Amino acid sequence: MEFIKRLFKINKRPSDSWTMFSTSKSEVNELLVSAGQLTIGDDFLKIENYPFEPSIAYRQNNFKVNQIDDIDFKSCPPTFRFENELIFLTSEKKVELEEFAKKNNIMTVERPMIWGWILEPFLDTGFTQETDKRLTKLLNNYGLTIDQIKSLRTEVETQMLKYNFDTMLWEWGGFDASDVLRAMRTKYKKDEFEDFYKRVMKIALLIKRIDK
Repeated sequence: MEFIKRLFKINKRPSDSWTMFSTSKSEVNELLVSAGQLTIGDDFLKIENYPFEPSIAYRQNNFKVNQIDDIDFKSCPPTFRFENELIFLTSEKKVELEEFAKKNNIMTVERPMIWGWILEPFLDTGFTQETDKRLTKLLNNYGLTIDQIKSLRTEVETQMLKYNFDTMLWEWGGFDASDVLRAMRTKYKKDEFEDFYKRVMKIALLIKRIDK
């Protein structure tokens, strides 16, 4: 993404109205939508104003301990698994989530950064052939082919560029599944986004292949 940086060398304080794709202010606001508000109870998690309509968390606020399959409190953002779905949580309560998991004997995990590897070309940093080869090998280990990786990146490219640069986010450290969902929810119609959401979850929950 070095060409993006070069655009701003002439004007180091670009106008707030600058966008790569003439993205409207209303879409910019939607791209940066919050993951909602998290309340941690003794034996439940409560999530309000969850932004992703296909999710169970959009329709159900409270999740009791017996509905939580596992928690990844180290990821950014933290997540918990409900059946075949990841629910994204706000990052500022990682310590409380760890304590909640221990108190209620909930399994904790560290999920692989599968969507982070897919989305790395859209970060505000260089993306070399060596990086591409390394990430492709990692993704191959989870069953994704070169063609699938290219197809996914092509599908989300414009929206991810909007998400990172038209919003002035300038993220360089890493993306995850919640980022691509924020980016694509402003593009797709309801049924299209529901299909995309299911695909995102399926990929996010892939298990590393064991070679025989």
